Amino acid sequence: MKHFALAALALLLPATAHPSDLDALVAKVVGAYGGSAAWAKVTSIDAHGRVVPAMRKGDGAMTRVWRGSGDLRVEIVYPDKAETRVLENGKGTNNGRASNAMELDAMRLQALRIALPRLLTDKRATLRESAPNTIEIAIDGLTVVAEVDPATGRIVRSTGRSGEMAFATNYSDFRTVNGLLIPFHEENNAMGMKTADIFLDKVEIK
Repeated sequence: MKHFALAALALLLPATAHPSDLDALVAKVVGAYGGSAAWAKVTSIDAHGRVVPAMRKGDGAMTRVWRGSGDLRVEIVYPDKAETRVLENGKGTNNGRASNAMELDAMRLQALRIALPRLLTDKRATLRESAPNTIEIAIDGLTVVAEVDPATGRIVRSTGRSGEMAFATNYSDFRTVNGLLIPFHEENNAMGMKTADIFLDKVEIK
């Protein structure tokens, strides 16, 4: 009789009483990157490195300053020119002029994807598992999809979408900085075409 009562009680409990596959996947990813508590304390991520373009010669020295999902500054100095892109308070500039819609969305997506473990925690209620080991985040008209290695919990690829535009990044060379896992190599693509490799030399997290 006791066993029957316990079984009946288990049937009456809501499904949310047990962790879902998505809950487990998100927890594994966030844990692999250092934990939600540690990421919640992050106020800035400064990255310095080298950009190797796929469609032109000449590497660029890059400085990337992240201050939140809506605050990003990227400076790249090539041998023959320099680029400065800024996202702040919902507005963007590209070399001092106002960004067009595509440039603005590209910067917004980049800012979201730089701190994906934190985004997964902050936007947990809006996440869905669009395919096995794939987490989709919809935010302010944009979509970010993170593809996860189930063995390690590491995000090996992310794709940001705005309308028909898609920007993808493959991640590798993972290193730990201040207890947080950071990919030091990014391979970037736009609409299926490789645009550049980014090799980070130094990352400062505060």
